[in-house]
Amino acid sequence: MTTVGQALEESVQTLRRSEIDEAHLDARLIVAHGLNMTTQQVFGYPEKQLEDGDLERIRKLIARRSQHEPVALITGEKEFWSLLFKVSAATLIPRPDSETLIETVLAAQPDKKASLRILDLGTGSGCLLLALLHEYENATGVGIDFSEDALKVARFNGENLGLGGRADFTQANWNNPIPGCAGFDVIISNPPYVAENDRGTLAPDVVEYEPDSALFAGHDGLREYKTIIALLVDLTTVTGNVFFEVGINQADAVAGMLEKAGLRDISIHPDLTGIGRCVAAKM
Repeated sequence: MTTVGQALEESVQTLRRSEIDEAHLDARLIVAHGLNMTTQQVFGYPEKQLEDGDLERIRKLIARRSQHEPVALITGEKEFWSLLFKVSAATLIPRPDSETLIETVLAAQPDKKASLRILDLGTGSGCLLLALLHEYENATGVGIDFSEDALKVARFNGENLGLGGRADFTQANWNNPIPGCAGFDVIISNPPYVAENDRGTLAPDVVEYEPDSALFAGHDGLREYKTIIALLVDLTTVTGNVFFEVGINQADAVAGMLEKAGLRDISIHPDLTGIGRCVAAKM
């Protein structure tokens, strides 16, 4: 009879043969998911014997990771801002880099009891909007996305986190006028920002499994910033603070676009590695 510890070791070796960088961590997460255990239980009870079918189920999941499918898509969830979010092939997987945007908003709006209205352009899984609603107990928000499949995930996350009553997720495309896109105190966006020419530099975990529409934005990666800024400038009733997540070496270019469009108090905020990751401005 195979034990949890033996299944974990087999999984680690399989992933190492496929050159998965963090083979042990990924194996532990996948084994825990396959056995409906916590990772602590996998570590703490290696002698526990597997039930019939458990090993085959784990092997199938590990085979998916061996093909570089992201762990988040295998388990169907990803932690962000200490909250657990459902993810799918229709959404970008939340990344620690994006927490810089949350931190920047919190620094700019320190009153956590403020009745803010927040607009999230390109909401995906809803992680940014819902993380902020979790922090601001009296805030409400609207998340828009052109993908109805992504919005289904965002709505699930809102309800699952107990925030559904304060979040409205709506299908819209920022290439067209967005009804009701006014009167917001905070406007956030993590738009596609990878240059098409950089496609070959992305890991297979990203380029083969996450939606192109959430990743790529023209030859320089700046196309969607131009579109969103033009949209906001056209809406003369928009008076809130704007926060963009940006890619490596894009912060200065986005800040320049915001300045040219007439926005003020523009600032760039680095992530933990020192890369300018969030650009903020006032309308």
